[in-house]
Amino acid sequence: MFASATGNASAESDFDFEELMNDVETKTQEVQNNIAAKDFATAGKEAEELKQAFKLVEGYFADRGDAADAVANAQDYQKKAQAIQDALSAGDAAKAADTAADFSKQCRGACHDKYKPL
Repeated sequence: MFASATGNASAESDFDFEELMNDVETKTQEVQNNIAAKDFATAGKEAEELKQAFKLVEGYFADRGDAADAVANAQDYQKKAQAIQDALSAGDAAKAADTAADFSKQCRGACHDKYKPL
């Protein structure tokens, strides 16, 4: 599913939103697990996949036109995914782990309560 995440961010019909969110949840756990396992290359790649997925999420909610908070949240998650990558590139596994844990916590609390199920 993440392979399609590199396409047009507003091409809502190019992906199934619920499937993407399930994949995001799985990928978020995999990032955390790979950081813990010290597989930083894989964790960085997965963080990039999360960033691309949230570009799609941003476009999805922007197209709806009634969810500016969800657009802002999606942008924030893209920044968090980049922060994970940056921490890994700098060799700061603790910061990457903390950011990944925060990503997971914020993702569930901020959007899911309001927008799930769609």
